[in-house]
Amino acid sequence: MMEARYDSAGAIRTIARGTGTLLAVFFLLAFLPKIISLLSGTSSPMGAEAGREWEGQIMMAMLLMYMTGYAIGWWRSLLGGIVIILSALIVSVPFIVIQGHFNSLIFGLPIFIVGILYVVLHVMESREET
Repeated sequence: MMEARYDSAGAIRTIARGTGTLLAVFFLLAFLPKIISLLSGTSSPMGAEAGREWEGQIMMAMLLMYMTGYAIGWWRSLLGGIVIILSALIVSVPFIVIQGHFNSLIFGLPIFIVGILYVVLHVMESREET
């Protein structure tokens, strides 16, 4: 009788990549049109009012860093996870510190979870190798 073997690292890999892909698609759909209009010169940064351009710059930095970490995570899960976690901090900490509200966690928490999943994947793959 054959016994089914459960590959926990494979399950975490699927969850991390699937969740990361959904988040990447969401961010591209949400921010890419605004970035294109910004680059073409037809809009202010992320549609920000005067004096609030820093918010758009933080969101663009988060998007670029998340996408970079996501791409790296497909081949090097630990490094990708660390970059993704840093992007979660980039989008969360300035808004919490400067404005004193936690609304940015709507972006920060899902990003943080994906980063943690990549780090957990690295740990699980390391254990399987030994």
